Amino acid sequence: MLTQTEPTFAMHGSPYLEYLPVVDLSDGRLLGMEALVRWLHPTHGLISPDQLIPMSEENGDIGPLTQWVVMEACEQACSWSPSIQLGVNCTIHQLRRGEVSKAVAAALEQTGFRSGQLTLEVTEDSIVDPAASADLKTLSQVGVQLSVDDAGTNWSSFEPLKRHSISTVKIAGSFISGLEPSQGINRLVVETVIHMAHSLGMSTIVESVESAAQVEIVRAFNADAAQGYFFARPMSGEDAASLAGGPEVPHFSRTEIRTLVRPHEGESEAGPAAGDSGESPTGEDHPDVTTPGSDRSDPGEPLDEG
Repeated sequence: MLTQTEPTFAMHGSPYLEYLPVVDLSDGRLLGMEALVRWLHPTHGLISPDQLIPMSEENGDIGPLTQWVVMEACEQACSWSPSIQLGVNCTIHQLRRGEVSKAVAAALEQTGFRSGQLTLEVTEDSIVDPAASADLKTLSQVGVQLSVDDAGTNWSSFEPLKRHSISTVKIAGSFISGLEPSQGINRLVVETVIHMAHSLGMSTIVESVESAAQVEIVRAFNADAAQGYFFARPMSGEDAASLAGGPEVPHFSRTEIRTLVRPHEGESEAGPAAGDSGESPTGEDHPDVTTPGSDRSDPGEPLDEG
C-alpha cells in the first residue's frame, strides 16, 4: 500500500480517520462509508468537533489536513468492494481556493482509487458561491460524485443543484430529532426536501437517525438511505475495511439497533447486535460496529470536515 509523506501541521498532535456507514433503507445493505476526521492532541486529548475545522482554518492547517484526509481515505478504501462509496467532506473555503480538486487529483493518481467511487460532500452555501464553482466543476469533470450536506437549512440552494451535477442530497440531522414527537415543521421539511430531490433526479440520505421509529418515518417519506447511531457508530479504518471489503455486501437491520443481518434474508433473521458478540449468524466474523470511544454520551452527529 501507498505510504504518504506525513504532512507538517501547526497544531500539536495528529489526525486519524473513522468511518460512518450509509445504509440503503429499502433492504438494509451497506451503500457507503463517510470518512470523519479526528484529531488527537498530546495533552488535550480529542479535539472537539466544533473546534477542529475552525482552528485548522485559522492556523493554516486546513490545506495540509484536506490533502491528508483525501489521500488517507482513498488509500484505505482501496480494499473495499467497488460497490461501496467513499464520502469525504470539504469546506467552502477550500473550494474557493481550489484546494479540493488538487487534493483529489493527487490522491486518485497515487492510490489508484476510482473517481466514480468517491463522493465529495459539500455544504449548501458552496453550491451558490461563485468562487467555489470552478472547483466543483473540476471535480464533476473527473467523475467524482457530489453530495450536498445538511440540506434543508438553506432553501435558496435548490435551484443550482442541477447546475453542479449534484447526485445526492443529505438531509440535516437537526430535522430528524423532531420527527417522533410529530413536530409538524420538521416532518414537513424532511418530506419536502426528499420530494424536491427526487423530482430533480437525485437520491437522498437522512443523517443522525437514532431509532427504529425514525427509520420507519423516513422510509415512509421515501428516503433512499440513512446513517446514524441506529445503524452504527463511527468505526476505525480497520473495522471499516473488514465491513466493506468482504465478498458479500453486509446488510443492517432496520428494526434492531446496530445489528447485522444475513444478506438477502428478512428482518426476522437478524443476527446479534454488532458489538455484542462480534460474530455473524453464519459464524463468520464481523467487525464491532460499536467502536472504541463510541460509548461517549453525546448522541448527535459525529464530527465531519464540513
